[in-house]
Amino acid sequence: MNRRVTSTDVAQAAGVSRATVSYVLNGRTGQGISAATRDRVLAAARDLGYAPSTAARTLRRGRSDLVLMLLPPEPLGRALAILIDAASEEVERQGLRLVAHRLPRQGGAVSLVHSLAPAALILVTPLPEPELAALADAGIRVASLHQAQDDPLAPDLGIGARQVQHLADAGHQRIGVAVPPESGYAWRVDVRLAAIADACARLRLPPPVVARLGLDAGEAADVVARWLDGPEPVTAACAFDDEHAFALLAGLAANGRTAPRDLAVIGAEDIPLASLAVPPLTTVSVDARSLGQRFARMAVASVDVAQDLPENGAGASGEPDPALPPVRLVRRASA
Repeated sequence: MNRRVTSTDVAQAAGVSRATVSYVLNGRTGQGISAATRDRVLAAARDLGYAPSTAARTLRRGRSDLVLMLLPPEPLGRALAILIDAASEEVERQGLRLVAHRLPRQGGAVSLVHSLAPAALILVTPLPEPELAALADAGIRVASLHQAQDDPLAPDLGIGARQVQHLADAGHQRIGVAVPPESGYAWRVDVRLAAIADACARLRLPPPVVARLGLDAGEAADVVARWLDGPEPVTAACAFDDEHAFALLAGLAANGRTAPRDLAVIGAEDIPLASLAVPPLTTVSVDARSLGQRFARMAVASVDVAQDLPENGAGASGEPDPALPPVRLVRRASA
């Protein structure tokens, strides 16, 4: 056929009405359609290569089959990539499709959502309250740790607290923090710094000493020298991620110093290279896959997929949302 196959073609091939085709392909039950008729419709659709019109379905229902994930304006690190993959797999199991989009610094979430008409929205970056209110008014299901948890530090997942606790347990009092200077990381940096400051206060430690550090050995050498040779020396450091921990290790080497003798260093994420650092990097591992699955389940929880998708599309899993993915301390030699 040189034109698009329609539901009318499927109905004619199966010898049934268009309404029957609609009921079968949308997985609706309770219409008195026999198993034989259902099998005949599905076979006809398969043989003809029928695919429902996405545009028509979007117009009919007021939403698409897309779940939109809004990402922060920062480089796509390993943990975020795993999170996206896991969320995509989970969303597809529900018969939907995930679209990930890096939200620019100037915003624009509301106009993007209106143009795509997604079934649900996953926020991996926070939105201003007016934009969240506009999305709520539009009836968009939003999955976000910021909205799902009462604790304002929840988006840090406990990483900063675990870093500080490990260093405090080792006897360190004066703790430094190395975070990226780029504005694209701002919201995650703010949450991490707040979590570390909160942990220091709870453990009765002095406020952390913060350094904005690029991934540059010269910068890192200056930061390490300032920390170690100042009037109140820093003896341990929490890095924003493993890459910034590598920078601190390079800075130590440039100053003829070592970890953990001169400065204990702990990272975050546990990327594959962490175990190959010199010394091997102590870090905090995050179950990014479980986090991605949780986001997806939160997003599709209220989407009535069963009435809109072909019979072979999976419905909601029915499983309860797991607790926040636990962070795990990975003990190696750097701290």
